[in-house]
Amino acid sequence: MALGLAGGLVARPALAQQAWPSRPIRLLIPFVAGASSDTIARLVAARLGDPLGTSIVVENRAGAGGLVAAQATAHAAPDGYTLLWSGEVALTQAVLQKNPGFDVLRDFTPIATIVENPAALCVRAASPWRDIGALLAAAKATPGGLRYGSGGVGTPAHMAAAAMLKLAGAAGAHIPYRGANQAALAAEQGEVDFAFAISNIALPRFQQGQVRLLLSTGARRMSMLPDLPTLAESVPGGPVISSGSSIVGPAGMPAEVVAKLHAAVGAAVTGDAALRAALTREGGEITLAASPAAYAADWAGQYQRLRDLVALSGVSAD
Repeated sequence: MALGLAGGLVARPALAQQAWPSRPIRLLIPFVAGASSDTIARLVAARLGDPLGTSIVVENRAGAGGLVAAQATAHAAPDGYTLLWSGEVALTQAVLQKNPGFDVLRDFTPIATIVENPAALCVRAASPWRDIGALLAAAKATPGGLRYGSGGVGTPAHMAAAAMLKLAGAAGAHIPYRGANQAALAAEQGEVDFAFAISNIALPRFQQGQVRLLLSTGARRMSMLPDLPTLAESVPGGPVISSGSSIVGPAGMPAEVVAKLHAAVGAAVTGDAALRAALTREGGEITLAASPAAYAADWAGQYQRLRDLVALSGVSAD
């Protein structure tokens, strides 16, 4: 495993001798244009051009839960001109798909982490459930359980809900939607009993009085909502789940290119108060890795945690 990760940082002499960058860099976004994660990616990309001395071309490659963009990155030339935003989609697909089309521990170069957002459990504002205990009691008492929504089959939100219900001894019927925005809207309108949605989607709806939040899935309570419990606090054994915004590339990228990209991301985030505010205003937590090697080590840890979550939740991509 360690050898596979290290392989992502080995310089290829022919590439290392070329001046980089000498042309625009493509940043593949595994989400549709206009999605909250797409907006965050574009904010960061807009601030990377100057320190790198070239433009960053954002290209939306949505499809199959991020698999399309992950495959395109894994098979791209390792020259630093094709990068993937939110590399965690590759990790998720690697544990869900029997044959994702890549080896997630060998075919990517982890470059930089930026921000993590937990998910939050949303119910409609007029819901009779004011805490997670009441919702789980209703799930146990309802034949077939409650209907819950997520942004798609096999998403971390889907796994969070399935794991929560399983640990609580309750049942539920999963209703997948095309993205977390649609799932949160379904909860708001009472189309489903509850939904998990990333905090930058759930928080604005909560602040506008459209939904009630019963818990978050982070390792700690959100600083903006210190009274909102976490899933781990609320359900014994409850998993910690967050959506990471990060940048990875194909394996074999020159080490100096990786280092330059990592430094540019760090400078953009630490040197721009407006960007930091945008990243954290809706429950995000800045998570700049100390180095590409530190992110590579965590990459393997994330993969194992996702494998454990799949086993716990029983979720598959089928």
